Amino acid sequence: MRRSRKITGSNFVKALLFAWTQNHSPSVEGIARAGYSHGLRISAQGLDKRFTPAASDLMRGVLEAAVAQVVTASHEVDIDLLNRFTAVYLADTSTVTLPTELETVWQGVGGSGNASQAAVKIDTCLELKTGQLHLGLLPGRHSDNRSPIAESVYEPGSLRLQDLGYFNLARMKEQDQRGEYWISRLRTRTQVLTLGGDPIDVPAYLHALSKQGIVRHERTVKVGASEHLNVRWLVWQLPEETAAQRRATMRDRAQKHGRMPRAESLAWCDWQMLITNIEPEKLTQDECFLLYGARWQIELMFKLWKTHGRLGYSHSEKPQRILCELYAKLLSVLVQHWIVLTGLWRRPHRSLVKGCQMIKEQSARLAHCIDDFDVLVELLEELADRFEQGCSLNARKKKPNTSQQLEAGSAFL
Repeated sequence: MRRSRKITGSNFVKALLFAWTQNHSPSVEGIARAGYSHGLRISAQGLDKRFTPAASDLMRGVLEAAVAQVVTASHEVDIDLLNRFTAVYLADTSTVTLPTELETVWQGVGGSGNASQAAVKIDTCLELKTGQLHLGLLPGRHSDNRSPIAESVYEPGSLRLQDLGYFNLARMKEQDQRGEYWISRLRTRTQVLTLGGDPIDVPAYLHALSKQGIVRHERTVKVGASEHLNVRWLVWQLPEETAAQRRATMRDRAQKHGRMPRAESLAWCDWQMLITNIEPEKLTQDECFLLYGARWQIELMFKLWKTHGRLGYSHSEKPQRILCELYAKLLSVLVQHWIVLTGLWRRPHRSLVKGCQMIKEQSARLAHCIDDFDVLVELLEELADRFEQGCSLNARKKKPNTSQQLEAGSAFL
């Protein structure tokens, strides 16, 4: 008797999720084989026909239901610099380009050059102490500065480590009034004034500091032509090699838009400039620079997703399959992060790469116990024990890891 080829939403989702957990570049045959263990009795050719708008809508719905869950580590990371705040939030976005046929679903930037007509922007926020991860999907053309995460309201005493994509002085003023802290880079050509309201010629001011041999400097100023927001202005002269790289990047970006960078903008490349509303007694100048460097952790997470999770890569040329792959891979990295929270996140010197490799090695077992709560708990407890044994970063002397620097405070600066 021939088996039925009935396919349900449940086993379709499981097949995609665990196919990409085990092999981040599976063929349709590989997906079909993975689905066999979940009641997906269908040929590769038959499965390939199921990658339709309805299938991508299903996968998107499952992903949206997953990201709505709030999952945190049972134990917070115990590092003094982080413990001075109720929470420490890192926010950023990462864009994945899509086939032009999908522009009605996810509209890209478009226009001239290599800008994609279709793209999805992953609006991401990571809380450093508990590991809580929030993901949101936006059209590629959506501005970071208007994203839901940019507009989020957090608890008093929390800290935002913000990139220039979220730079908005009016909003930062509201955050300050609510008792939220932030550290941000200072956007080029932002008006800087003395506390008395007199404009400061920033390039001339920085040139004067350089002539005096001052490489680190702090001053309380007002910023914003209309906001006049009181901030600590922190400046740190960069090594010449780093400054040269910044100038080259600025010239390249300007050239792509058919213009030349301003001399004022090039002068700013010699300095790292931060503004913050944190009191000096709560965080010193060196500690501000050190803690702001922790923003790199969200960039490393994106790299992990794209390099190890193959997010944004596909061997297919079929738009709907590519879209299903995107949702499945995002769901996979989200589940993977939840597992990390069960036993690895509380370790300050954790290696997410090693942890994710360990999860991948156990993905077949994970797939088989996903519907058995008791067995799933046993596996998660086993993984937590395994994390203790072989998922730590190797300590470095010349270029210490971020966790080493945070734990040691300003010793490495």
